[in-house]
Amino acid sequence: MIKLDDIRRHAAGGVTRDALVDGQVRLTWGQYAETVERTAAGLTEHLPQEGAVRAVFLAGNSWQLTVAMSACATLGVSCTGLDPQSGKDDLGQVLSWLEPSVVFVTSEHRATLDQLVWPSGPQAVHVLLDGITAPGAPAAPGKHQALNFDLLTSAEPLRTLPAPRPYEAFAVSARSEGPSRIAVRRTPSEGRHLVDLVDEFGLNRDDVHLASAPPTEPTALALARTMLGIGATVVLADGAGPETLASLLVAERVSTGVITPSTLHGVLGLPETAEPSPRTRHLRFLLTPGAHLGRWTVNTAWERLGPVLHTALGSAETGLTAVMGPEELLVSPPRSGHTTLGTTVAVLGEDGQPVAQGESGRLAFAGHQVMDGYLDGETQVAELDLGWGAERFLVTDESGYVDETGRLLVTGRVTEVPVVVRDSAVDTELFRLESDLLNLPCLRDTAVMRVSSPVLGDAIVVPFIAVAVGREATGYQALSAACARRVPSLPAHVIAVDTIPYSPTGRIRTGDLLDAVLPIITLNLQLEQSMQQEMSA
Repeated sequence: MIKLDDIRRHAAGGVTRDALVDGQVRLTWGQYAETVERTAAGLTEHLPQEGAVRAVFLAGNSWQLTVAMSACATLGVSCTGLDPQSGKDDLGQVLSWLEPSVVFVTSEHRATLDQLVWPSGPQAVHVLLDGITAPGAPAAPGKHQALNFDLLTSAEPLRTLPAPRPYEAFAVSARSEGPSRIAVRRTPSEGRHLVDLVDEFGLNRDDVHLASAPPTEPTALALARTMLGIGATVVLADGAGPETLASLLVAERVSTGVITPSTLHGVLGLPETAEPSPRTRHLRFLLTPGAHLGRWTVNTAWERLGPVLHTALGSAETGLTAVMGPEELLVSPPRSGHTTLGTTVAVLGEDGQPVAQGESGRLAFAGHQVMDGYLDGETQVAELDLGWGAERFLVTDESGYVDETGRLLVTGRVTEVPVVVRDSAVDTELFRLESDLLNLPCLRDTAVMRVSSPVLGDAIVVPFIAVAVGREATGYQALSAACARRVPSLPAHVIAVDTIPYSPTGRIRTGDLLDAVLPIITLNLQLEQSMQQEMSA
């Protein structure tokens, strides 16, 4: 988040202008500056004098978290977001790697935090962001030091800023298989990133930005930081329901925003009387992670919100790598986009060298957003010369190609299987199947998951959300036909669901989804077998 010096600069240009809006709380730039100054002073009393000093948070968007992150930025302390849904073991491992000195948490996630154990945990300070200290009440005793946020904000303002610390920034990368990993950046690039995003999307200080995606989503955090960096107003609405978001779009005159696919589905699924469309004339730019966005969402967003929806491709390791605008979205396939400013993409063949344009291969990225490496293990990098000198590229586990227009298309995941075999492998076909299904206008959302179980055997499970209640039969027929055509070697179990869970980075939580649908599929199969046995008896 932005530092105190930047906040003071914006306050000098308009001390009473709104900086942060969080429900009924509105912080002007003057109040934002004063609160960050006091919070930073309060934190310095609890930070260790030696060794690495790091902070993490288990919290959604709030004005308190934004202030805390700005205070950390002012003190040169990295502040890393943790996904509370990633599981106890995964969170404990991430904490063991980071060894934070300060943990910011909300009441909602305090029970989760209390269950986590890591080596430096007893020495860490736990700051309850939404806690209010009773008059005369001491800090709660226990295995760690506990503070309520209001105690930090009541400290005397800083007299002088502390000496600069070595720069480091971390981002937790959730993985579909295996534990999360931690991407590390040791060279500051926020200033360059701000300039690129402003140029990319035409952002300015008069914008009102809706931050409805969790702060653990890298693109959402980068956009919120950028909007505050240029002096715009940020409306914090992480966790708000569709009706609340639709109202905020109108009441706050929102012009830009970041939204997750699942939240966007909810807003677009509102009944006609609740549609925000004729009143959202201020909205001109809405960004959502585009790795899993369907045709229905794109078409409906155009109809109800106008030409505002942009999709984004990226990761914790690479940052924001590609964006697709609203006009091209109407005709472009899912998982595609044009590379962002400051990003270079290379497509590598089996020999690790760039292939010709239009040819498929392994994707590698270079640029100021790309991480330096993983905190917890090796990183696959390559020195490549694309015609303007050698450059360091991060080699990813995704495959794809760049077409004749310069558009990047992600076509699958890379395994250790050779390219010739991989192109015909079932997993690659499943990735393509999911892209085909997302392009069907009769679905709101879908997922394709391969399973192996005693009951189902080797099969694929395809949950989907129909475009409307009563339209499940149409979706079932379309999906079943597509599965039989694309992957005839595996039986497909297609099932209608009410929701598809997403992580803060826009990835489907396949584990949670399978836990929800497998018992239903198993029960349906058992009923079918019973009926067949009765008919044959």
